[in-house]
Amino acid sequence: MIKEIFALQNPWRGKPTYSFHLRSRDIFDTLVKNMENELVLGLMGSRQVGKSSLLYMLIENLLNSNVSEQTIFYFNLDDLKLHPLFDSVPEFIQFLGDDDELKYVFIDEVQRLNSPGLFLKEVFDLKRKIKIVYSGSSQLEVKAKTKEHLVGRTRMFIINRLSFNEYLAFAAPISKEEALNQILLFGSYPVVAKETTAMGKMLRIKDIYQSYVQKDLVDFISLREVDTYNKFLIRVAMQSGDLLNVHSISGSMGLSRSRVEEYLNILEHTFICKRIYPFHKNLGKEIIKTPKLYLLDPGLRNFILNNFNSLDLRTDKGTLFESFYLTEILSGDHYSLNKINFWRTTNKTEIDFIVQDHQGLSAIEVKWNDRKQPRSFMTIRSLYPGIRTSVVTAENYLY
Repeated sequence: MIKEIFALQNPWRGKPTYSFHLRSRDIFDTLVKNMENELVLGLMGSRQVGKSSLLYMLIENLLNSNVSEQTIFYFNLDDLKLHPLFDSVPEFIQFLGDDDELKYVFIDEVQRLNSPGLFLKEVFDLKRKIKIVYSGSSQLEVKAKTKEHLVGRTRMFIINRLSFNEYLAFAAPISKEEALNQILLFGSYPVVAKETTAMGKMLRIKDIYQSYVQKDLVDFISLREVDTYNKFLIRVAMQSGDLLNVHSISGSMGLSRSRVEEYLNILEHTFICKRIYPFHKNLGKEIIKTPKLYLLDPGLRNFILNNFNSLDLRTDKGTLFESFYLTEILSGDHYSLNKINFWRTTNKTEIDFIVQDHQGLSAIEVKWNDRKQPRSFMTIRSLYPGIRTSVVTAENYLY
């Protein structure tokens, strides 16, 4: 049975003209470079964000580089009948072929295994010529199951939703204005971008949401209070882009503070939201505790709030655009090296994003259509000489 399933999951074997028909992603070249080192590569990200497609692209690149198809192995562990193959490392090695030729092993949805960390560690520590690339949809699940096993053995990449330029390619032919409108209404999941109608996009978002609830929350995390969690998501969606008020959420929903924090951790580690913490250098006038919370996909936020109204009728365009720009920052940071904060003083002087990268500090204010330099730029430049400042509006993406 395992060989039959493997054959179905590896259709390029024996078909030299097999075509994958995939659109490239900005992070792809970075992943290709890392195929040359000995580390286990991990691709983490939300469901339907394109992790499997990137695995296929890496396989296609190997085949185009004249790597033998017999040395490439792909396993999608959503099929539970494959799991017995991963119960024994010696049997797994025998399946790959017990010879000295370099093997490439791609494992999709690794969190489906009971002990993926231990399995990967044992294979890696054999020091055989095996390059492993795995994907996972729940960082919480993967971390819990890998723990210390992969320390020093793996390099992790976060696969984000489509950047603006990627969306233009996936949804082509499309104007920049229409692309931005679609992203702010329907988000930037690849499968959503490919849909050509508003109804098709909304149905895709519904499918993604239901898959998230069923597979990540119920099946993997064993969350039983799904109705409560759905109501919690509505409260979080309403707060997106604002300071996170755990006390308010706790009181209005009748949940303990610890339960709210647990729900927030689930949201963040399943790549639905991100907490951004204040930037500070221990200056007395800077707030040092309360984070801001962002839902990372505008389409999911609009689905949760049941609001797909046209942008012309929206009062939350600024919030949607701010979330979109956060995804832009994350998408351009392939190694997740940059630190992203916001800045807010006790007198409520605020800047949306402070980004620390290899070039230094950047202060970025995000506005839908107001390019006026905020007074907060003068304040932060006086405190942090040399900081770069910029205002980002929709015009940055339209011209």
